[in-house]
Amino acid sequence: MTLERAKEDFKYLINRGYKKDVALNFVANHYKLSREDRLRIVRTTHSDEEVKLTKKKLRKLKDIKGKTLYIDGFNVLIGLEALIKGNEVVLCDDSIYRDFENVYGKYKLNDFTDTAIYLLLTILKYNNITPCIYLDSQVSKSGVLAKKIREKMKDLNIRGDVFCVKNCDFELKNRESVATSDSIIIKSEGVKYVVDLIDEAKIFLMKNQKLLSPKMCKNKR
Repeated sequence: MTLERAKEDFKYLINRGYKKDVALNFVANHYKLSREDRLRIVRTTHSDEEVKLTKKKLRKLKDIKGKTLYIDGFNVLIGLEALIKGNEVVLCDDSIYRDFENVYGKYKLNDFTDTAIYLLLTILKYNNITPCIYLDSQVSKSGVLAKKIREKMKDLNIRGDVFCVKNCDFELKNRESVATSDSIIIKSEGVKYVVDLIDEAKIFLMKNQKLLSPKMCKNKR
């Protein structure tokens, strides 16, 4: 109940022009919120203007079939890994699914990485999408991850590419169609369409339940 009240107050403040960090600190201190609850509020709660803008841009993969999708690599892969692990992935008030892994800059290759890559590329191939994936180069092992993705693209006969860049947000802010849950990128005037690949993965897995069976996951590594 306290968290819901905190969300309401946070939304009230940002709707009236308060910066998110200021509003979050005020609400968190008032309700004595934990670090986890702070993260939950800032990821799930947005201003009415942000909600309206995001919903206007939101598209399904079927809407951009045959086109290039520019992908926020770590953002999407971390979300897919959370989904595969069975960790919490929540539909937020702007109709975007978000995880609470909170590992972005500390991301490490793990037992779920290959399966997340396979799931991502399989969904894109199924929808005839050309992926262009950006990874932040300052994140450890980003080059190794890029190589893994390129190799899997080759295995699946997918035309696309992966780039390690200094500023992923900058690269994505002027792309027509992007896949990310990052509100800063979504709000950019240069972005016309936004695809929620976590939502696409949830729907895809409901129709293809055997895709992530233990035997198949083992074969993908």
